[in-house]
Amino acid sequence: MVDPSTVIEAAERAGIDLGLIDDNLRLSPEQRALQHQAALDFALEIERAGQRLRERSAKAAATTR
Repeated sequence: MVDPSTVIEAAERAGIDLGLIDDNLRLSPEQRALQHQAALDFALEIERAGQRLRERSAKAAATTR
């Protein structure tokens, strides 16, 4: 059997934020799903903003040629 304290120490040494895991486990499954959706929505908006920026840059480069 594995000693849980050894596993926890190894996780901490690896840089895993156990406090963040504890905080998330205190949330209900619905709260975690909502949190996940909010993060996903944010990531998709960042992706769309990057796409718009690349399109504007491409248009600007095409007009300067």
